[in-house]
Amino acid sequence: MRTGNGHDKGFTLVELLMTIAIITVLAMIALPAFGSLFGRTRTEAARGLLETSLNQARLAAVGRNAAVTACPSSDSAACDRSTRWHHGWIVFVDRDRDGMRSEDEPLLAAEQARRGVAILGTPGRLRVGYRPDGSVSGTNVTLTVCDPASGVAGATTLVVSMSGRIRHGTPTAEAATACIRAAGA
Repeated sequence: MRTGNGHDKGFTLVELLMTIAIITVLAMIALPAFGSLFGRTRTEAARGLLETSLNQARLAAVGRNAAVTACPSSDSAACDRSTRWHHGWIVFVDRDRDGMRSEDEPLLAAEQARRGVAILGTPGRLRVGYRPDGSVSGTNVTLTVCDPASGVAGATTLVVSMSGRIRHGTPTAEAATACIRAAGA
């Protein structure tokens, strides 16, 4: 379209197609980065939720002067016999100190992990048991948290020391790979 002063107004079909092509290429370059960003965000959110639950368990053990256990739970009522925490977990007062929740033991928290995120505990460690002084029974527990969208490099860990304190860490390549595999299962 021409205006009265001889200048064109608007876009030609070729200009429009070139603009769409450039936007498409830029989007294809940016999308994997956004997927990784979303994966890291989901991983950090799940790690934060689990860390909050573990800190709540420790504080409850000290505050109640009682044994408190955190364990993976897919039904939000009983402990699973698994190192897979990504289906959810519970925190309860473990009156009989057997590491398994009975119906008469108070449930303090029940959480569900985020979709797409996997959380794997140390092999052989099915729960985190806090003593009345806030320390943990057994050895250190490492919980690896990952999301396939962020890959092995985006995996992270929570390490619960025997004193009951929690720190963040970086998993081994083997642990991160196992976590990514578990996310797909």
